[in-house]
Amino acid sequence: MNIDIATTVKVILALIALGVFAAVYYGISSIRTASKLGFFQKKQNLIAYGWRLIFLSLLLVGFWFWVFRKAEPIAYQYFPPSPTFTRTPTITLTPTITPTLKETLTPTVTETLLYTYTPQLPAEAQATIQTPVGPDASAIFSELWFSTKLDANLQLTDVKSQFQVPVTHVYGGFSFDKMSLGVQWTAVWLYKGEVFFIETKVWTNKDFSGGTGYTDCQQEAEKWQPGDYEVQIYVGSTWKASGSFTIVGNETATPTPTSTSVIAVTTPAPTASLTPAP
Repeated sequence: MNIDIATTVKVILALIALGVFAAVYYGISSIRTASKLGFFQKKQNLIAYGWRLIFLSLLLVGFWFWVFRKAEPIAYQYFPPSPTFTRTPTITLTPTITPTLKETLTPTVTETLLYTYTPQLPAEAQATIQTPVGPDASAIFSELWFSTKLDANLQLTDVKSQFQVPVTHVYGGFSFDKMSLGVQWTAVWLYKGEVFFIETKVWTNKDFSGGTGYTDCQQEAEKWQPGDYEVQIYVGSTWKASGSFTIVGNETATPTPTSTSVIAVTTPAPTASLTPAP
């Protein structure tokens, strides 16, 4: 156990204080005892002994004060205190300042269409409809795809969205489902937004309500002008699907359609993803 100088001095002071107390106690006790004795010599000896103890206590008191004032500084002169290890305080992280944006960016306004465009059956096509023209929510048609070739199974091959002149015959294929017997379907062909050909027929196939089909337009090559074309499918007067293609090349003359086309049902199961009617 390590005891430093300061602790040692405190222990010595405590021992001296005990010595003072003991000397005073026993000195007074010796004088009191001597006062009760009848033998003169023995009485004088006890009284002298008692005063010697009291005198010793006074010396001890003086020694106590000297130790209290001088002992520790004198001891440090001969035994210099060694440096005391002081723990280095750990570094406390100072929170960094989070920059605050001076200006808040205002989101730009996103324009929202007030009206959603839905194709309307042309008046000239409505005049040909012989069945009720009310909305038809059951029939489903896919988006159209286009080709200039048709195989022996009445399927479109080499499908494209852009054709190079010369072109004479274009097919617009689609898949469909839930067609009702007796309902009239119509394919409207447009060139640069203007109607130039309409195909309309009554659905008479009672064996198949779904499958794949096509609408087509055939005319002389010089009548297929370069530009954007669109084909719209209607059931009754309800628009079901659309598709577009482009013809590129040199413009020749204004197209004048001269042909008609038929719808061909190949299988009761649709071969393309169907888009529900809006």
